[in-house]
Amino acid sequence: MKRIFQGFVVLLFLPLFASAQFTEDAQRLGSPGLGVGARALGMGNAYIGVANDYSALYWNPAGLTQSQLGEFSFGLSYRGADDKSTFFTNQLSNSVNSTNLNSLGFVLPIPVNRGAFSVAFGFTRQATFTSGLSFNGYNPVSSIVQTWAPDGTRYPQDISLAEQLELAHADTNTGLFISPIKNNVTQLGTVTESGGLNNWMVGGAMDVAKNLSVGVTLTYVSGSYRYDRDYREQDTRLVHTSPFDFSEIRVQDFIEDDISGVNAKFGLMYREPNLFRIGFSIKTPTAFSVKETFGTTAATTFRTPDADGNFSYGPVDNPGSTEYDVHTPWVFGVGGSLIIRNLVLSGDAEYTDWTQTRFSKANQDVMAMNTEFATKYQGAYALRGGAEYEIPRSGVRVRGGFIYDKSMFRGDPSNFDQKYWTAGAGVMLGEATMLDFGFAHGWWDTYRVNYDLTSRVDEHIRTNTFLLALTHRF
Repeated sequence: MKRIFQGFVVLLFLPLFASAQFTEDAQRLGSPGLGVGARALGMGNAYIGVANDYSALYWNPAGLTQSQLGEFSFGLSYRGADDKSTFFTNQLSNSVNSTNLNSLGFVLPIPVNRGAFSVAFGFTRQATFTSGLSFNGYNPVSSIVQTWAPDGTRYPQDISLAEQLELAHADTNTGLFISPIKNNVTQLGTVTESGGLNNWMVGGAMDVAKNLSVGVTLTYVSGSYRYDRDYREQDTRLVHTSPFDFSEIRVQDFIEDDISGVNAKFGLMYREPNLFRIGFSIKTPTAFSVKETFGTTAATTFRTPDADGNFSYGPVDNPGSTEYDVHTPWVFGVGGSLIIRNLVLSGDAEYTDWTQTRFSKANQDVMAMNTEFATKYQGAYALRGGAEYEIPRSGVRVRGGFIYDKSMFRGDPSNFDQKYWTAGAGVMLGEATMLDFGFAHGWWDTYRVNYDLTSRVDEHIRTNTFLLALTHRF
């Protein structure tokens, strides 16, 4: 439930700079995002029991057998995210956006003597990590300095960051830190995140009985993640006196990840043409490999110079790198659609047991965190519903839907669950070409902490996602 200002790694300001993965990091890799396909998005992503176009590779590969003609699909996505933060009653807003290729691929029916057989291949954009946060407030109860050199505790053999920045001294007589900066500081900063996950997919489906098909999709996942934080503490009220009369502490850190992984999805679909469809999907755990570089630069400025006339110390640079693997859980899905003349109604449910997430090929401290998945995480479901209506003799289809994604963290209140309402439309551009548009507006609450819960930033997040897709059948 605790969110740390981090990407896949939190930078800990230890005497020798180190990094440590937190269990929250793994959820980013396992989160499905808003998926693939403008038609699917318009229908609330309730597509496991529809899946009759290229996006079936992502939702339910068994649906590929519904393609009677070859298909080319091209799609673009735009995502805007607004973050309203509350930090010690002070509110700030931050907005970011990104545009990406959402899909590019082909479906090719293969002639067979009985039933149907289709193959498909191409690219999809699974998730986008774009987000931003700004915060600013007066903290009367704590300071980040106490995480580096807690006052009155025994100091380690190696010099701490607080000592390097002249924020604490080691008492050689007692062996304890003298670290009086404990509270009454203005804390402010910005966080930006970018990157995403891309799927390179190949799959196929075949009828195994009348109106019953099975399919499989094999996926190579590639992606990147970038995290930047500019964090500051200032003595705006002149509380702290010499020799610890600092003016500002500034900490800038970054994380950059190169991500790769593999998974498979299996699908089953039973259909009664022009009446209903029922679909099932099983996605295997994704085995991710992460190559990570990170670094921190910290510096201080003071109001009073030292004996040598210095007003500032630093910057102190601490770069590093690491590699580790993450295994996300199985995902089980079921969906159905009902066809009533020009109306299609659809609904989906997916279940993911997040307690099964695991780190591997990592150091001992990280491996020990695997036990946290059982205590901090829970099984979570996603519910999706949608509808599509084709306006008679117009070549126009209108769509709407709703998405509910329950939080994967134990104890989260309902306002932490992600909710979206969706809308969309499709327009025929001739007999073989369709232009589809999808939109989703999302909202939920969350929080992050700078170093512990005494410096917590509450967030209210709103997102707007647009998908545009062009489909041509041949």
